[in-house]
Amino acid sequence: MDRKSISQEYLLLVLDKNGYIPPMRREESNAGLTAACFMDLLLNEIITVDKKRITVACDLPQELAHLTPIYAYLKEKTRSVSRMMTDYAAGIRMKPLITEIGESLAAEGMVSKGEGGLFGTKVIYLSEKDSKEELLDQMKSAAVDKSKITAHDTVLIFLLQKTKNLKQYFSKYEQEQWKAVLKAIKKDPQNKQLSKMIDELNDWIIIILATVLMYI
Repeated sequence: MDRKSISQEYLLLVLDKNGYIPPMRREESNAGLTAACFMDLLLNEIITVDKKRITVACDLPQELAHLTPIYAYLKEKTRSVSRMMTDYAAGIRMKPLITEIGESLAAEGMVSKGEGGLFGTKVIYLSEKDSKEELLDQMKSAAVDKSKITAHDTVLIFLLQKTKNLKQYFSKYEQEQWKAVLKAIKKDPQNKQLSKMIDELNDWIIIILATVLMYI
């Protein structure tokens, strides 16, 4: 399959069989999706970060049009990474972002649309089994080989792990293999920038969850 953005693939894997982000992991998953969007923008050089402040560097390309809500938010004024994470992971901005990403996946045939909510008025996105399995096969293949894994897969798998969404897909043995690969990546001087990004993502998610959970 042609790979999609980190945020598209993350949402595809996080949605449960009923088309919802699992309630028991909602806060973690929302934080992970926000981080995935941020990394899509950063790795594609749409934004830059200096002293933890985000600046929009160029226009949003068509292939990342599903990130329009968060892109427009960042373009309004300079924001800090922690502010962006909090505003999205813990606020009302998450719903339109999920809708945009869900619609982009539906257009690619990777999810089907259904009706949900108490009165059936909510649009839900149901992951297509074949799309999910094909993505998982590619992701698992990358997760066990440091020479093959990309920054894209490293970020995706790390976010799934950090937000408690990886265990449903990786066996205990596969999780151990992934931990070894991640450790090797972080030790490699050539991956210094990527390692720094991973550490910062880890810190941001911890801070956001601590903030969000205070008000639940």
